[in-house]
Amino acid sequence: MNPLNLVFFTVGVLLGITLILIRKREKAIDEKTVNYLKTIRELNILNELSASLHTALDKESIFEQIVQKSKELLKAEKAAILLIDKYKRVTDFYTSLGPTGNCKCTVKGTIKKVIEDMSIIRTRDIKKHPDFSSFPTPHPDIKSAILVPLLLRGEPIGVICVTDKIGAEEFSSEDEDMLLNLAFHSALAIEKVQLHEEVLKIAATDGLTGLYNHRTFQEKLKEELERARRFKHSVALVMFDIDHFKEFNDTYGHLKGDEMLQRVACIMTDNIRTIDFAARYGGEEFALILPEESYEGALVVAERIRKKVQEHRLEINGQSASVTISGGIAVYPDDALSREELIEKADKALYLSKRTGRNRISTFHE
Repeated sequence: MNPLNLVFFTVGVLLGITLILIRKREKAIDEKTVNYLKTIRELNILNELSASLHTALDKESIFEQIVQKSKELLKAEKAAILLIDKYKRVTDFYTSLGPTGNCKCTVKGTIKKVIEDMSIIRTRDIKKHPDFSSFPTPHPDIKSAILVPLLLRGEPIGVICVTDKIGAEEFSSEDEDMLLNLAFHSALAIEKVQLHEEVLKIAATDGLTGLYNHRTFQEKLKEELERARRFKHSVALVMFDIDHFKEFNDTYGHLKGDEMLQRVACIMTDNIRTIDFAARYGGEEFALILPEESYEGALVVAERIRKKVQEHRLEINGQSASVTISGGIAVYPDDALSREELIEKADKALYLSKRTGRNRISTFHE
């Protein structure tokens, strides 16, 4: 090879090597840029979630934020969040399609494994994964899935589930890390809203019986009467009083008296509808607000509660103690048009029961 050709060959080789190095560097820069932009996107989503979660004070709003941001962060088609109580019963279940209503079932299968082991489960096909044999699949098109536990101070409080990665067959280990990070922020926000709800509950309920307190009873009755006027419905009010309760306290002591008040409260709440309101009116007096209920319906409810209380026994030092209750019923708009008048009429019916032998239910018509 003559010297000139050797020079051209050498220059060509060097240029080729240079181009290869430049392309490698460009590729590395492109990958670095893509990773950087990806990280920025993930941080923006987490920051948006964190900001919105820490200002929201209602659970449904928080659940909606969590499932939507889970989908966005992992580029998934669907997401869901499930919360449990200390007995591992489901208390809340919310999907990216909306709330599913209350569910008091016990966790099982895949959800149970994630909660008990505090582990992550990830699969490209739930039909082929043994842990998903009892997985609830209301949407048969679900294929890939990833589940992470919601942990609060080291204890599981629920699960976040994301399904069907868009543009890929399965979720990655990076997706696991991102979802765990999101779960951390979510658990703190859920704790905050639960504490807020607990404060509201304490303010609205009677500390001994757990029923609504007198102030909340007045507010609820006002609301129900306004709704009844608007929609032309009836509202029944039942006032109860434990018969000879002072004698019970004098005989068995105030601690047992408190326990009996709690038992009566439980009987009341166990024998009313979810739309009804039970309250401790004061002392040994209780009240029931029964929306859209007639005289006949209210009498059936009140009689059922009266009989249950009469049959109930409290064992005290080997003795069987019991109480009876008297009740009075008044109905809007038949008997009264205002809140104060309705309470007065129900109270008059109650004292009719007291004057005529106790352990009975009277109506204002009587």
